[in-house]
Amino acid sequence: MTELPSTEQFATIGAGYSPDASRSLSLKADAYTDPAWYEVDRSAIIARSWQWVCHVEKLCEPGSYLATEVAGRPIAIVRDREGVLRAFYNVCKHRAHHLLSGEGTASRIMCPYHAWVYRLDGRLARAPETENLSDFDVNSICLDEVQVTEFAGFVFLNLDPDAEPLSRASDGLETEIRHWAPDIEELTFGYRLSYDIKSNWKNVVDNFLECYHCPVAHKDFCNLVDMDTYEVTTHGIYSSHMAEAGKGANTAYDVSNATVRTHAVWWLWPTTCLMRYTGRSSMIVLNIIPAGADRTLDS
Repeated sequence: MTELPSTEQFATIGAGYSPDASRSLSLKADAYTDPAWYEVDRSAIIARSWQWVCHVEKLCEPGSYLATEVAGRPIAIVRDREGVLRAFYNVCKHRAHHLLSGEGTASRIMCPYHAWVYRLDGRLARAPETENLSDFDVNSICLDEVQVTEFAGFVFLNLDPDAEPLSRASDGLETEIRHWAPDIEELTFGYRLSYDIKSNWKNVVDNFLECYHCPVAHKDFCNLVDMDTYEVTTHGIYSSHMAEAGKGANTAYDVSNATVRTHAVWWLWPTTCLMRYTGRSSMIVLNIIPAGADRTLDS
């Protein structure tokens, strides 16, 4: 088991930070390389923040479910019979066996180990051969719930039971998204690109959020949008990155019949980016998943 950083290490890891952006430096290198700091990130940040799961399209029908993992914890998200979206730790209350896998539809949740059956609201419905057990009450057993919410056409969850609702914590974000992407809930899945990056997740985020490298590394992007109008505004736990479409020809892709003429990107701390590029109506989701001190999954 990885030993957590000491009190002294916590006190010095951010020594270079300054609220004055012109003076601020990166975190110390250990924050990007030491497995101990990765464990801190996972437990103190990822497990206590709102994490993107999917578009509402995947969980729109009663009985639809999706199994995922957040901060190393298995989670199942289910739309119950009444249409309520619910999330639970994806383990049976008996022997902690995984319950659901992948995605699909179900009328109930049955453990594949001892056939304990749960309703879609998480309550235990049946446990075989327990009728003669003293003080065993089926009605007192329920899967452990996790906070889940529908937000701007997407599903997010938070393992922290005391976390502030996403709509309040990111006040203004959903309004912005729905203004620039009014069809967000009508969009359907296109395709997925996945990357396995040999780098710490914070390094991936740091590099993604600065456009200092854009004129050199992303020349196509810089003529797709009008960089003179590119503006980044920070609002608490999210930032908006806005620009008008480029006025001339570009080397990225054809936008002659574009229905979207504004480049609108939102970064939701700590690991989610929603991108609506110039062109046809669409939304790109960048979901950064910390997978180790030197490994990040990006999909």
